[in-house]
Amino acid sequence: MSLPTLLPNGYLPPGIHQAPLDEITAHFGSATPRRQVLASRLHELLTLARATGKLRRAFLWGSFVTAKPFPGDLDVFLLLQTGFDQAFTGLPPEQRNLFDHGRARLLFEADVFWATEAIGEEELDSWLSIYQLSRDMVERGIVEVHFDD
Repeated sequence: MSLPTLLPNGYLPPGIHQAPLDEITAHFGSATPRRQVLASRLHELLTLARATGKLRRAFLWGSFVTAKPFPGDLDVFLLLQTGFDQAFTGLPPEQRNLFDHGRARLLFEADVFWATEAIGEEELDSWLSIYQLSRDMVERGIVEVHFDD
């Protein structure tokens, strides 16, 4: 697993590129102080998501996974185990904050979207195809975080 070189337009080549979090951080989270802050937030966010014991997959797109020196925020999609939505209210407050869009914006500088595996592969593929389009409708790559365990 290795992230590809960015295209001249600053985007990853189209497709879903898997990489471990340390590679994502090295590639996208160290070049500027802003990127370092966002990488730290990403680590915190994913640590909380994984602590639920229900995280299945995580995807990143938007300005953080581009050549942009000062990305505005993080764009994250979390796919959780079916039934997570019923267990949501039992989470500790710091984990619940992650799944509240407004709180996640404030605490992590992230737009966090989530769903459970109950959406099915076809719906997931549809969502991921949308995330692979920039605001200007340019095809771009997104990153799936590969967890070693």
